[in-house]
Amino acid sequence: MGELLDRLLSLTGVLEDWILQIGDAWWVHLVVYAFAALDGFFPTVPSESTIVSLSSLWSSSGRPSIILIGLAAWAGAFTGDNLGYLLGNKIGWERFRFLRGGKGRRAVEAAENGLRKRALVFLMTARYIPFGRTAVNLVAGAVHYPHRLFWPRSLLSTFVWAVYSCAIGAVAGAWFENNHLLAITVALVAAIVMALVVERIIAAVHRWLDRRAERRDAERRDAEAAADTEAGSAVETGTGVGTGSAVGAGSTVGTGPGADAEADAATTVHGEDSPA
Repeated sequence: MGELLDRLLSLTGVLEDWILQIGDAWWVHLVVYAFAALDGFFPTVPSESTIVSLSSLWSSSGRPSIILIGLAAWAGAFTGDNLGYLLGNKIGWERFRFLRGGKGRRAVEAAENGLRKRALVFLMTARYIPFGRTAVNLVAGAVHYPHRLFWPRSLLSTFVWAVYSCAIGAVAGAWFENNHLLAITVALVAAIVMALVVERIIAAVHRWLDRRAERRDAERRDAEAAADTEAGSAVETGTGVGTGSAVGAGSTVGTGPGADAEADAATTVHGEDSPA
């Protein structure tokens, strides 16, 4: 038992040394950039896990540079978003099998509704929902959402996401400064838990916004119906008044003492002109 424990500790030490060597490698920032970019249209790439792990390693060992990790994540995520938009614009989202059913299909439907109702909020929050980031990028391109509006919102949302991912790793890694492997493990677990919590919160916020929008639509429809009813009543009242006035004028012209006298005079004249 003691020998097994010694081997496990030795293996852990070797693994930590290997992780530190990776953290010192110049190409680690390129890996972060590539993973963050691919995650824009291929959701199984572990971009956030990589960022969290390296940020935790920085917190516990001082390397690699968390600023460079954050910048690489931001640039990669922005690149991936715009590549996803371009793919959606050129070939549509239907070509991607993982978006045709299950969570992928629900994410597409949510993206379509979100872009139609509240594009800014949805672009900011979609990347925290399973398949949400991929779906919203592809759908935005497929429905020809204006790119002049898409790219600045993507720039802001990717910045927030990169800072969020680095912060989770850095905070969790600070708890275990002397054990790099444990720090990374705790950071990954914390990232998963936070992702679940954030997903629930975002879903609840979107449901509340949907209900509020439905109430506003209902109130607007009721107001429009009331206005139409009032307008119809006014038109009917005006028509009735006009008809009554015309009838009264006709009656005044055809009746009265003056009218009878004129009729008798006309008859008398007519009788005098007639031959005996």
